[in-house]
Amino acid sequence: MAKDKDTFYVTTAIDYASGDPHIGHAYEKITSDVIARWNRGLGKKVYFLTGTDEHGQKILDAAKNAKKDVKVFVEEKVAKFKKLCKDLEISNDYFVRTTDSDHKKFVQKTLQKSYDAGDIYLDKYSGLYCVGCERYYQESDLDKGDICKTHKTKCERVEEESYFFKLSKYEDKLLKLYKENPEFISPKSKQQEIINRVREGLQDISISRINLKWGVPLPFDKKHVAYVWFDALFNYVSALENQDKKSFWPADVHIIGYDIMWFHTVYWPAFLMSTGYELPKKVFSHGMILDTEGHKMSKSLNNVVDPYDLIKEYGVEELKFYFLAMGAYGDDLNFSHDLFIEKINNDLNNDLGNLISRIHTMITKYFDSVIPTPSGLEKIDEDLIKKLNFFEEFDNYMQALSFNKAIDLLWKSIREVNAYINKVEPWKIKDKVRLATIINILASSAKLFAEFVDCVMPEKSNRILKQLGLKKTNTFVFEHIKSAKVGEKDNVFSKVETKKKETKKREGFEILDLRVAEIIDVKPHPDADKLYIEKISFGKGEEKQIVSGLKEYYKPKDLLGKKVVVVTNLLPTKLRGVLSEGMLLAADDKKNVGVLVADAKPGSVVSLEGVKPNPKTKITFDEFSKIKIESTKKGVFYEDKKLVANKKAVSVDKGVIGVVR
Repeated sequence: MAKDKDTFYVTTAIDYASGDPHIGHAYEKITSDVIARWNRGLGKKVYFLTGTDEHGQKILDAAKNAKKDVKVFVEEKVAKFKKLCKDLEISNDYFVRTTDSDHKKFVQKTLQKSYDAGDIYLDKYSGLYCVGCERYYQESDLDKGDICKTHKTKCERVEEESYFFKLSKYEDKLLKLYKENPEFISPKSKQQEIINRVREGLQDISISRINLKWGVPLPFDKKHVAYVWFDALFNYVSALENQDKKSFWPADVHIIGYDIMWFHTVYWPAFLMSTGYELPKKVFSHGMILDTEGHKMSKSLNNVVDPYDLIKEYGVEELKFYFLAMGAYGDDLNFSHDLFIEKINNDLNNDLGNLISRIHTMITKYFDSVIPTPSGLEKIDEDLIKKLNFFEEFDNYMQALSFNKAIDLLWKSIREVNAYINKVEPWKIKDKVRLATIINILASSAKLFAEFVDCVMPEKSNRILKQLGLKKTNTFVFEHIKSAKVGEKDNVFSKVETKKKETKKREGFEILDLRVAEIIDVKPHPDADKLYIEKISFGKGEEKQIVSGLKEYYKPKDLLGKKVVVVTNLLPTKLRGVLSEGMLLAADDKKNVGVLVADAKPGSVVSLEGVKPNPKTKITFDEFSKIKIESTKKGVFYEDKKLVANKKAVSVDKGVIGVVR
């Protein structure tokens, strides 16, 4: 297949039809939809694929547990995933199902190709199999007792006839692929783990199960059905071939979750090499949606967020904006109702919504609802217009899937226009010619912003344009509007009212949970020159991992064994792809850095002298950064009180005097 250069092909992972949709499914579909919409807006021919994976032992077991026929069970689950796409207003071009007859025929064709190429052979398999993962494991891959690390269930010991795929044959080719195409595994922070595992050596993999009735029969041996991953992964190609869209292959990007990264970056390219297809350009692994305390959402923790509840309470496009704006795509995202409301009220309602409202009001008031024609520009106008031509930078962020940076750039421009209004003060200008130019610049800016937000909030974009009497042109550059009659005013965003809490707001040192910890291991961060990864112990078997910026100031041997002060209730985060579960405190005098140390047992509480600590469960980095702790010649202080551990003063290594961070 020869790819058309003007096409863009994006896929989500196909959802496993053994359970109901959750917020993680919504997150993946929303983010994939945004990149599809953006590229459509650029005039590209876009094909956006999603769907369901419906074969395998796990589906059979789930149907059995539900006391339903497997076909009935699957139809019910698929209907829910299709409804999710509709309710999220996802613009997918096709919904593929692995039970579709044309998909099954295609999979059989690829199996035969691989078999004819000598890459599939019959042997006996003896080993451990996790039904939840639909994957075979070595004992070394599992926890003690043959427990799957992902599903926490005991793996089955299986011994049966099986067909194997020669994955080992493609080890060198895969390593060459990763070297020559550094974006194939994205984001960069997730590359090294895959590469290291491949370098350790690849084993041939079982690709069939015997006498399993729910799957695709092998064309060369009908007693066997295809291993679910060989079946499922080829959906990305089968959908195109069966819909006569061959020119879209190879995929520009597969959007997937981290838990299936191995299959997409190792098995998938090997399968494609075996069957003669070009390889996708990029496999991008997004992070997980975590709760406010950094925990993975699960029913057992009672922290699951239903996407339908969020849509009902806040709006579908507001949800899309939050997902895109909050943090780097690829890292885990902490979901917080408070932050969600803050984004709606500040960014959407106050910044963009209020701007559109002000512009509409001024056009109506000063020019009888007709956008006026501009005249000569003053320097303040030219400076603003120059700042508004940011398409290239925005597009670069979008194509790199740096959605939060693209939105930050857009909102910086929105705030520039709000600031421009406050500077030129249109309500004070008597010169109608000058006022016409200002109002035209504002209306033209509003049109530009509406076109940029269209990929995230298409309905809101249309409402902005409609009330200004404008049509979308998608030039993505500032252009003066010639003239237009505005329509009826429409308040695009609504402020979310929050219930006032009666409890007193807690702030300052009292919200911190500081404890003494011993550094027991230090190693360099694999993807950051200035960062260390430290393992710390609080005693009694309690350990955590911290990522710190101490590499410029300490050698590993100088940190080992130190009893340091750690913020333990900071929300977990990922720094360049590595989890950090807290923060080591250190003083900085702008030339040197010294860690806070304490003469106390690991696990000891660090508090203010004479003050009983009362920490919050979890705090954000912003909350911590407002707390001003300082190292002085007399000790480490917060305001006028000294930091102590086990009644002994906390000190600073190297005698560094400065701000503690």
